[in-house]
Order: sequence, then C-alpha cells, then structure tokens
Amino acid sequence: MTAPETMRIGMYSFDCRDAAALADFWSSVLNRPVDENPTVEFATIGLDDGGVTWMFQARPAAELGTGRNRLMIDFDGGPAWSEHADRVQSVGAARVSDHEEDGLHWVVFRDPEDNTFRIFSPRVSRP
Repeated sequence: MTAPETMRIGMYSFDCRDAAALADFWSSVLNRPVDENPTVEFATIGLDDGGVTWMFQARPAAELGTGRNRLMIDFDGGPAWSEHADRVQSVGAARVSDHEEDGLHWVVFRDPEDNTFRIFSPRVSRP
C-alpha cells in the first residue's frame, strides 16, 4: 500500500452576514483581489489562482455562530509585521490587543464580522 499524498489547505470558509463586504475587507488585508461578481450571498478570493481560496457565504443570523470563532488565522508578518498590523487596522480591522512574550510580538484583531485573527513578528532565534 502506498502512502497517501499529504493533505493541504484548499479553502478557508467564512459564514457571514454580507459576503461581498467581508471579502472586500479580507482582500485588503491579503492584498489579493476579490474574484468577479461578488454578492451579498457569496464571494471568493483566489478561486482560480492555484493558491488557498477564501470563501464567504452568507447565512441567516440564526445560523451564525456566536462567541469566539473556532478557527484562528495567524499571519506571519515577517520583518515588517508592525507595518502590516498598522495597514490591517487602517483597512478596518479592530485592534484588540498587542502582546510581547519572550521576544515574540503579536497583535490580535477582529474583522468586521468579529472574527479574531493575529499577526506575528518573526520568531526569535535561539542560540
């Protein structure tokens, strides 16, 4: 029996109130365009570009989860992590908190529909 291929992430899916508006926000964060013909009900980023697709699908309010989201997206901000954090805030993310622990810095944000995500600094090299 041969080993199966390694699985990879193919899509991040968001249930939301307004698919086009949330896709527009994440498009600004990711510096990737929203795919053609977004609607309030459905929108995507990167559906046909070979990378990870971001999908946004409207749900009735009664079906939307409450409380903290179950998938935390953590971005590696690289050396410009602080500038990325400022840029993301300028496009509409709510900056919740800034953290530093053992040389690692990160910023916690909420998107326009209250999903939490973070931007991290590079990891500190250990001697």
